[in-house]
Amino acid sequence: MAKHRTLLHESAYLSLFSVGLQGMGLLLNIFLTRRLGSAAVGILTLMSSFYGLAAVLSGGSGFITVSRFMSEAIGRGESPRRIFRYALRFCVILSVSCTVLLVLFAPRIVRMIPQTGATAVNLRLLSLTLPFAAVIACLKGRCYAFGRVYLPAIADCIEFLLRSGVMAFCAVFCIPNGRMNLLTAFAGSLLSGEGSTLLFLLLCRMPKERYTIRKTTHFSHFLMQALPIMGNACLVSLLSSANDALVPLTLLQYGDSTEQALAQFGQFEAIILPTLFFPSVIQCCMSGLLVPELSRARAANDFARIQAHTQRVLEQTMSFSLFVVLILVQFALQIGTLLGGDAFVGHILRVMSPVVPFIYLEIILEGVLRGLGKQNFSSVNYLAEYTVRISVLLICVPLFGFYGIVASYLACNLTGNAVRIYFVLRATDLHPNWKRILLRPAFALIISWQMSELIHAILLHFRITDLPAMTIYILICGGMYLFLLRVLDQLPQTKALSVE
Repeated sequence: MAKHRTLLHESAYLSLFSVGLQGMGLLLNIFLTRRLGSAAVGILTLMSSFYGLAAVLSGGSGFITVSRFMSEAIGRGESPRRIFRYALRFCVILSVSCTVLLVLFAPRIVRMIPQTGATAVNLRLLSLTLPFAAVIACLKGRCYAFGRVYLPAIADCIEFLLRSGVMAFCAVFCIPNGRMNLLTAFAGSLLSGEGSTLLFLLLCRMPKERYTIRKTTHFSHFLMQALPIMGNACLVSLLSSANDALVPLTLLQYGDSTEQALAQFGQFEAIILPTLFFPSVIQCCMSGLLVPELSRARAANDFARIQAHTQRVLEQTMSFSLFVVLILVQFALQIGTLLGGDAFVGHILRVMSPVVPFIYLEIILEGVLRGLGKQNFSSVNYLAEYTVRISVLLICVPLFGFYGIVASYLACNLTGNAVRIYFVLRATDLHPNWKRILLRPAFALIISWQMSELIHAILLHFRITDLPAMTIYILICGGMYLFLLRVLDQLPQTKALSVE
């Protein structure tokens, strides 16, 4: 139980940082949408997707590689520093090579993505940040392996503040009067953010510990273990970028103009998806912490701890995601309007709310799979999942427009996560308690929902405006929900069902 508490406390600390960053990021998207237009935000989203692909291809998924293999070495009582040097050396060589290739072939690449308005200068500026990103990923992975999870959180705050500050300044003073184009400002903001993050992490010191085993891992052995993880990250990023690029193209086939297609894509990426993913910061933090935790448990052959962690995170994820679904169903229109969208944004939020539990489960299950070293399965499953998503996208968007995007997300999340759950349960040999995972939160949520509806009706009778009424509803419903979950946990029958 002590391990559970430690994991929960660290998740809570990281979630506080992440909630703030996600909230400020959403506000930045709203500001840029109002200042530059939805089409400009759509272009930025496309370039961000391509940059993310280049960062993964050049960085070799340094964060997951370092955090997992260093944690396994610590769990075996070995010194992890040699593994860190191997990963850092490999990622730096890979990123510098990719930077050189991008600088040389920038004009040809720009001609392949004419809809973004990118130039060779923009692409070359962006490529200069790739070595920074690779080193930063390795340094963050080292922090997680040593249990210094707050350091990457602080680094993310520094990076976001500088990057968003530069972008907002350019959006107000440089882009409207033509002193700087959109993508030059984007490249400059990334350079400032990555540079500050790298400087901060280089100044952070890790603890000095004594290790009982002096065995060293050879570089060839490390590479054979790391390549599947790197390949998985590259595959996921490649498929995600392909999916993002196809969205505006398929909207054009439906009959929209280029500007309208980019504007709808910008609304989807800047408002709708961030709103759906915003509450998942808790799951993202917990998933990152699960990788080193489960890696240490696996290295020590502590399968009871693996099963306990898996059961616990499944319970928490379903409890939280069901509450988020309720809030989206109740207040999707108000949330869409509050975030600067229109009735269409609110409608899409409500339609996509049933996919929330599957999105959050995917985040957690991927953390479990990485911690268990099952990246080969993860790669195959992502390939199948994106095949479904892209296939539905290509078929449905030209026929039904924006609703085809919704159908693609629903189809791939339903199929992909069903397979993930089956494989995780088989890999951990866990016989989950579905009453605790599903029935307990569903019962507590229904009671909380009905009681909150009564209070909400009384508030509307006093003509309270939408935002205060929604805030009061969420606070009351959330408080009652947590109270009922705690009461159910204290019942003797429920305690007997829990995994110790």
